[in-house]
Amino acid sequence: MDVSGVVEIPALFQKKTAKRLTFTTEGIMVEKPLSFSSPVFIPAEDICSFRYRVVVLRGYAFSFGRQYIIETRDFQNKVFLIKLTSFYSIRHEAYHKLWYAIFNQLWENYFSSTLNYYIELYSIQQVFELAGVKFHTDGISWDKRNKLLWHEIALSNYRTYFMIHHVENPHQNKSCSFSMDWNALILQVLLKNIVKQHKQSREIY
Repeated sequence: MDVSGVVEIPALFQKKTAKRLTFTTEGIMVEKPLSFSSPVFIPAEDICSFRYRVVVLRGYAFSFGRQYIIETRDFQNKVFLIKLTSFYSIRHEAYHKLWYAIFNQLWENYFSSTLNYYIELYSIQQVFELAGVKFHTDGISWDKRNKLLWHEIALSNYRTYFMIHHVENPHQNKSCSFSMDWNALILQVLLKNIVKQHKQSREIY
C-alpha cells in the first residue's frame, strides 16, 4: 500500500490529533486517536464523486465560526463527510489549510483520474452525463430545451459556482455549484479544456 499523504487534524481545544486521514493508492484510512472507534477504510474504487464548501456560522448580529466541509460519495450513494469547525477564530487558519490539504489529496489521488476518464470519453465521442450536463458529439445539453454546440459555449467562473451559458445569450444558462452539485469541479475543468480546444481550432482555420 503506497502512502501518498497523511493529514492530521488537531482537536479544537487541544494539540492532540483528533482525526488522521491517510491517503493511499488503495483508498483512504480514517482514524480517530482520541476515541475508541475503529478505523474506517474507504476503498479508492468506491469513491466516485465529491463536493466542498465553507459555511459561515452566524448568530443574530455577527458570525461566530466557520465550517470547512468536504463530502465524498460512493457508487451506492453513501456519503462520507469531512467537517472542520472553528469557533471564534480558534484554529481558523489551521483548519482552512488542512481543508485545502485534504482537497488536494483527494484531487491528486482519485479525482484527477476521474477527470482523465471523462476526457477519454469525450475524445472517443462517447455520449455521457456529468454533474447534470449531457455531452453529445456536437455539444452539451441539460434539458430538452437547452443545448449548446461546442462553439456556442461560454463559462463564467466564480468562487463558489460557475455558469455555463450561450456565448451570445447569457440568459440561456445553467448554474453549477461546488457545494451542491457532485463533481461540479470536474465538469468545470473538462468544459474549460474543451472550450479552449475548440477556440484554438477555430483560430487556426
